[in-house]
Amino acid sequence: MRMNALGPRRLVGRTLASGLLALAALCASGCAERPTMRLHHAEIRFASFQGVGLDIFMTVDNTNSFDIQIRNVRVEVFLANRYNLPAIDYSPNTWLPSGEKTVLRVPMVIPYTLIPRLVNETANSPYINYHVRGSADVTATRAFGVERDNYPIDEGGSIPRGDMLAAAGIRF
Repeated sequence: MRMNALGPRRLVGRTLASGLLALAALCASGCAERPTMRLHHAEIRFASFQGVGLDIFMTVDNTNSFDIQIRNVRVEVFLANRYNLPAIDYSPNTWLPSGEKTVLRVPMVIPYTLIPRLVNETANSPYINYHVRGSADVTATRAFGVERDNYPIDEGGSIPRGDMLAAAGIRF
C-alpha cells in the first residue's frame, strides 16, 4: 500500500536517482583503476623490400570490471640505445576484456639501411636492445565511453641478434 501512497512518478524518480548514483559510484571507482601497459616482447616477422618486419607485443592488464578499448598507439622505437626508427601511428581499435591481460601487436619495419650499423654496433652481444616510448588512447567501458588520451608508454627489452640477421638474409 505504501508504494501507491508515493505515487508512480515519485517511485520512478527515486529509483532512477538511486540507479544514477550507483552508476556514478561504479564509474568513479572503476575509472580509478588505470590499465597497465607493459612491453611483452618483440619478434622478427618477415623481410620485405622495405626492411625487416618487427612486431612489438604489448601486454595490457585490464584490472577493471569493465572492458577497455585501445584506439590508437603512437610510439617511437630506439634500437641499440642509439638508432631511432620511423615513428609508428597504429590504430588497433581493440576491446580488452575486463579483468584480463591481453597481448596487443604493433607492427613496424627496420630499414635495411640501418641493419649494417646495427650489426657493427652489436657485434659483441647476442641481443639487440630496444626501447619503446610514446602513448596510447584508450576508452573505458562500451556503455559510458570514458576516454583517456596520451596514456604513457615507456618500456625496454631485447631481441636475439641472430633472429634479426637471419630475417635480413645475413649469414653469421
